[in-house]
Amino acid sequence: MDQATIVSFALGYIAVAIAVFIMLLPALAVLGLLLLGAGAVQVIVLLINAMAVGIYKAALRLYHHLVDRWQHRPHGRLAAH
Repeated sequence: MDQATIVSFALGYIAVAIAVFIMLLPALAVLGLLLLGAGAVQVIVLLINAMAVGIYKAALRLYHHLVDRWQHRPHGRLAAH
């Protein structure tokens, strides 16, 4: 094989690789957008989880505060009947 044949084969392989990349570019773009969307959903779920834990802890603190107030009222402690 002479040098011109090797160069033409190499350029052909490179051209085919570029063509395949361009043909698959829409699929790669869609996958990239799906990954970005999944990341955004994950961040939103993380924020909702943090808010839920905060609301749960606040409600628990309020419940304990009310129980402490009910247990330390001037008429004595509440008794189970």
